[in-house]
Amino acid sequence: MTVSLHELPHHHHLRNSALQTIDVRIRCRHTKATRDPRPWKIKNNSYNELNDSWKTNFDFIVTVSSDQ
Repeated sequence: MTVSLHELPHHHHLRNSALQTIDVRIRCRHTKATRDPRPWKIKNNSYNELNDSWKTNFDFIVTVSSDQ
């Protein structure tokens, strides 16, 4: 199942893991372009650590299994 990190509970382990350690893609909400953020400077941050401009302008998309 594909979900955006903002849809997961605040305490979920994927929201609190460094972006470089999870299989994540970002989609710009304005242009709909999709990119891999793991080579970027934000790679060491978790979703919960990002500032509001990242959370407002991009969807962070992950695939989770039903048992997570």
